[in-house]
Amino acid sequence: MKLSMKLFVTALAITGMSAVTVAHAGPPVTVIFKNNGTTAATYKVITTNESYTYSFASPKPATTVLAGKTNTYVVTNPVSPDANSAVVRYQIGTKECVFLTTLVIAHNYTYNTTTPTWNKNATASGGAVCTATITPTNYVTYEWTANFSMK
Repeated sequence: MKLSMKLFVTALAITGMSAVTVAHAGPPVTVIFKNNGTTAATYKVITTNESYTYSFASPKPATTVLAGKTNTYVVTNPVSPDANSAVVRYQIGTKECVFLTTLVIAHNYTYNTTTPTWNKNATASGGAVCTATITPTNYVTYEWTANFSMK
């Protein structure tokens, strides 16, 4: 009987943590990567932030994106309802692009308002041409789309 009770308490705790995770998820970002190069691009995970992005992505980013093709996935931060980010790295030979997009929602409790701030960045190396654009797609839920392209 004691073992059953321990299993029940453990299951209850896990269920509770899952419910909290869902309740606190941040606005999702849809990431669209476009390979404008002439050969395949490879998705790489090197930093901790890139690892978090990969773990929070659904479906998981494709490891290879053929020339002229796109890869789309959604990243949702399960920790904070007021922030989300995606950091991704792609390589074509010696060319590399590191892309970043973030959202932070500031609250003004005095006036009962919120202010979302979306950001994006593309860092190129090895002669790569990297472009990042973002489009807020829902001003109620703050979901957005990040378009990343590489050549």
